[in-house]
Amino acid sequence: MVTSIANTIPCKKLYKLAVVGAGGVGKTTLIARIVTGQFIDKKMTVGFDVESWTVEDDETGCMKVAMFDFGGQKQFRFFQGSLIIGAKAALVVFDSCSYRSIIQLKEWMGLIDAIPDRQKLLVGTKLDINSEINHEEIQAYADEFGIEYILVSSKTGENFDILQEKLQTILKLIDG
Repeated sequence: MVTSIANTIPCKKLYKLAVVGAGGVGKTTLIARIVTGQFIDKKMTVGFDVESWTVEDDETGCMKVAMFDFGGQKQFRFFQGSLIIGAKAALVVFDSCSYRSIIQLKEWMGLIDAIPDRQKLLVGTKLDINSEINHEEIQAYADEFGIEYILVSSKTGENFDILQEKLQTILKLIDG
């Protein structure tokens, strides 16, 4: 079981997680939900932002995750490549209500190509809204990229328990 704990507890394990995807797909709101467990409607990220998430479980002990939230607009791309360096895992985020956002994923996959595929997760947001993209199409993209996918709602919290478990599994792969 994954338990989020206060960010004040010292941890021996520290991981850098890149959160990438087109502008407006809900990366910042997704991160806020992971960190706080609540829906916090966030606005556009200018360049990048960093949030920390501390997780404790019986098997791995305490892990601190620095979640790098990359602004999705093209004007920020010129410096983002250097900020990806050192990331051990990635969430590749798209808006499940927007074909355009899933088509743009190829650009983001190129930016995080140094991260092993087994340490990436495709995340579709806005599950609480009727999706334009069917599961077969999402699965086709996930298969093309060689990564798993999950659909979540930052607003309702749907599937966040599964997302957190998948994230913890990915983090365990880094040390294993």
